[in-house]
Amino acid sequence: MPVIDVSDLTKYYGAVVGVDGVSFAVEEGEIFGFLGPNGAGKTTTIRLLIQLLHPDRGRVAVFGIPLDAPKADLRERIGYLPGEFNPYLTMTGARFLAYMARYRARPPVLRPFLLDTLKLTEKALKQPIKHLSHGNRQKLGIVLALEHEPDLAILDEPTLGLDPLMQEAFYDILRRLHDKGKTIFLSSHVLSEVEKVCGRIAIVRGGQLVALESLETLKQKRPRRLTVVLEETDEPPVLPGARLLSQEAGRFDYLVEGPIRTVLGALAALPVQDVVFPEPDLEDVFMAYYQEPSS
Repeated sequence: MPVIDVSDLTKYYGAVVGVDGVSFAVEEGEIFGFLGPNGAGKTTTIRLLIQLLHPDRGRVAVFGIPLDAPKADLRERIGYLPGEFNPYLTMTGARFLAYMARYRARPPVLRPFLLDTLKLTEKALKQPIKHLSHGNRQKLGIVLALEHEPDLAILDEPTLGLDPLMQEAFYDILRRLHDKGKTIFLSSHVLSEVEKVCGRIAIVRGGQLVALESLETLKQKRPRRLTVVLEETDEPPVLPGARLLSQEAGRFDYLVEGPIRTVLGALAALPVQDVVFPEPDLEDVFMAYYQEPSS
């Protein structure tokens, strides 16, 4: 049974679409990436998942329980980090965590581990939150979302403001939760982050789901770039399944759109001096989904 099961999810703000007919499922124990440009419907979807909004149409079930069922309060089992984390600025970090923990039945069993991993020191926790750096505030939000070891973590842009070392520490936290069978719903714009930790990815644009793929399938869809250097010729060869992008003094750059083996077979008959397949960029795939189709 999926931990999150969304069917035909629709929400409008007057005449403005929030999400329209979105359907997907998140299985137990997976790290699920949720991507899209600004205004695509990511935040609306998340708010519907945690009952901050109610859909105009469609169905949402979490842990197999429809959110419109009587007494469907699942907050004890969920950890949530909003995209804009706004704690009580006049409280110290330590007092804020203690205050918020009073509203949960689950104890903050992971707090010491999280504080140590994220290097959120006792000195920092004694300061009023308004004096903390943006990065330390974000760490505080991560601790608050995960300290009770939730069965489902819903995290919206969780590494915003973290330096590269702390980002790596955060990924280690996610891997630890994943190893324990916890489910993570991760909204992010950081494509390297998605590639490191997510198994499946949904992409939304204009309030609609435009892709739902495993990471491996998306990788296979990456455009492959090819550079060929030929001896004693400035005439670009015609390669089946490849489109010429640029040329300069015997150097030819292609975008490979067909099977690699077909291109390599054609190259075998040419006076090749060098062949380079640059590392494919996952961003090319996402940008193809992000960009609005031309009319």
